[in-house]
Amino acid sequence: MMKGQKGITLVALIITIIVMIILVGVSVTFALNGGLFTAAEGAAENTEKAVKAENNLSSGKIVVDNVEKNVTDYYVGQ
Repeated sequence: MMKGQKGITLVALIITIIVMIILVGVSVTFALNGGLFTAAEGAAENTEKAVKAENNLSSGKIVVDNVEKNVTDYYVGQ
């Protein structure tokens, strides 16, 4: 009998690989069927709209009731 040998057994390695394959399969299935990519596309569209709105506002333009107006048209002061 050999003393002092340390390491992982072949059985433990195979079990670990099988568990990892199962986890990858579940993750991919959830990503495809769970709407992960659809949600990401929606978030990208919303971000693009927000960037355009911010750029318009920084240039002095706003959209009110689908009509583009200048910010100075809405000055509120005394």
